[in-house]
Amino acid sequence: MKRYYSYFSLFSPRKLRSFLSFGVKGYLAEIGWIEAYDKKKPIDIEGKPLPWLTYSAIDFLDERLNAQMSLFEYGSGSSTRYFASKVQHVTSVEHDQQWFEQVSKDLPKNVDLTFQIIDTDGKYCRTCLGGTYDIILIDGRDRNNCCKQAIQSLNAGGVIIFDDTERTKYNESTTFLNENGFRKLSFSGISPGFFYRKETSVFYRPNNCLGI
Repeated sequence: MKRYYSYFSLFSPRKLRSFLSFGVKGYLAEIGWIEAYDKKKPIDIEGKPLPWLTYSAIDFLDERLNAQMSLFEYGSGSSTRYFASKVQHVTSVEHDQQWFEQVSKDLPKNVDLTFQIIDTDGKYCRTCLGGTYDIILIDGRDRNNCCKQAIQSLNAGGVIIFDDTERTKYNESTTFLNENGFRKLSFSGISPGFFYRKETSVFYRPNNCLGI
């Protein structure tokens, strides 16, 4: 997952650390937000990779992910390494060739990363088909179509993690999942290194793998 920090040049990390966290203390410093802002990538206080989800969603997942789970993700990056450290296997698809080559370097052995160009309602959104997963993360492109394909590749207790559900253009997916028996659990707040408020949602059915 790629994000751009050009507007961050308005503030130096030192000024932010002082203004927002009173030196080295405070919530933003404790969760590693200052470090993520400084390094311009999603990391925790120890420099370990995080997904670009809301912190509340990350906290929720940290307590529920386990080494027996399989995960598929649309959109690769720091999230790929984070989930690889938590679950048994990660399958990921990336649409950007340059980013794909960068992410591919020194990937954990339990990750399969593939490249697929964006073709709306085409091969990209159908990359998940042919496998079954406990979790499918939708955080790439063509998300509404990815969502429609994803439910076919979930196991009986599978869940969908859908990022940026505060955006109205993804209401179509929320409606679709609701019509197919999924409930929505949303986590609003900030994400690593960013100021703006966003929402990450978990869509689940009864007897799901996250124990919701």
